[in-house]
Amino acid sequence: MKKNPLFKPIVFLLSLVILLASLCVSSFADLGDFNDYSDDSGWDSGSSWDSDSSWDSDNDSGSYRDSSSSGSGITYIVVIIVIIIIIMNSRKGGGGGNGSGGQKISRQGSMINVPDNTEQIVTAIKKYDPNFNCDKFLAWAKETFITLQMAWSERDFEKARPFEKEELYQQHVQQIQKYKDSGRINVLDRININQSYLFGYTRDKEYEYMKVYFMARMTDYIKDEKTGSIIKGDPNTEYHLKYIYTYMRKTGVLTSETKSNISTVACPNCGAPTAITSAGKCEYCGFIVTTGEFDWVLSDITGIKQGTNLGSGGVVDRTEGDNKSEASAQNTDDQNTNTQNNNNS
Repeated sequence: MKKNPLFKPIVFLLSLVILLASLCVSSFADLGDFNDYSDDSGWDSGSSWDSDSSWDSDNDSGSYRDSSSSGSGITYIVVIIVIIIIIMNSRKGGGGGNGSGGQKISRQGSMINVPDNTEQIVTAIKKYDPNFNCDKFLAWAKETFITLQMAWSERDFEKARPFEKEELYQQHVQQIQKYKDSGRINVLDRININQSYLFGYTRDKEYEYMKVYFMARMTDYIKDEKTGSIIKGDPNTEYHLKYIYTYMRKTGVLTSETKSNISTVACPNCGAPTAITSAGKCEYCGFIVTTGEFDWVLSDITGIKQGTNLGSGGVVDRTEGDNKSEASAQNTDDQNTNTQNNNNS
C-alpha cells in the first residue's frame, strides 16, 4: 500500500502540537508577550532598512502582551488541525502550489494599513496646547519604547515605573514575575524603530489620549536562566513588529518647554532623579507621577496583527461641543447684560 505523501508532515505537525502543549510559558513573547515566533510576522527577516527617524540601540530590549496570549494550548491544537485539513483538501483537488524557496518571510500585520494622521492631530491639539512640539513628543515616545524593552529583557521594570500608568505597570510586573518563576529570560536585542508617527488623538472632559504608531525590528528569543540554552526563538532572526502605544494626560495640562517630554529618568514635577515609591510618588517632592495629572503617561499597548481592528484614528474631540455651548452661553449672558444696561440708561 502506497503511503500518503502527507504522512510525514502530519506526523511532524502532531509532534509539534504535543511540544506546544507541554510548554509552561505562553508561546507569545516580546514586551507583554506579543511575538509568537511564527513565520507570518510581516517582513523579510533577511532585509535591513532604516528611516531617518530610526532609533538604534545595540543592547536595548523590549516587549508587550497581546490579549490573545492568554489562550490555552487547546487553541493551538485546533488551529493546527484546521491547517492540516486545509492542506489535505487542497492536495486532493490537485492544487499543489509553488514553495517560497526556503527564504523566511514574516508578515505580522503587514496587510494592515495604519494611516499617518500626524498633521491633522497636531493642528487639533495646538488649539488647546500651542506649545505642543510633535518632534519632541515622538522623540520622548521612542525613549519610552526603548526603556520598556530594556526593563523587560532585564526583568526589572522599576526603570519603567515613572512613565507607565499604574494598571499597565502592575500587568507588566506580573508577566515578568512569571518568567522569573519559570527560570526563563525573554531577550530582546538590536532594537530599531524604523517608523513612528501620530495615529489617533481623543480628548474628553477628563483626559486626552494620544496614539503613536511604531514599526520596530528586533531579535527576540527566550533562554534558560541557568544554562543559557535557547528555548524559543532565534538570536539570529530579526522580527518586524508593529504597535500602537497610547499615552494619556489630564485634560487642561499644557506642554512645558522646560519639563515636558524631557526625560524618562527625572520627575516631571521637580526634576529630581526618579526614585518612585510603590504608590507611584516621587520620593523628593511627593508628586504622583503615574496618573497623567502632570504630563503624558503610557496607559496602553496594542500589538498589531492580522485581524487587529484599529479604526481610522484621526481626531475625536468630545469637548468641542461643550466649548461651543459655553461660548454660546457666554454670548447670551453678555447680550442680556448689555440689554439690561441699556434699559437702565
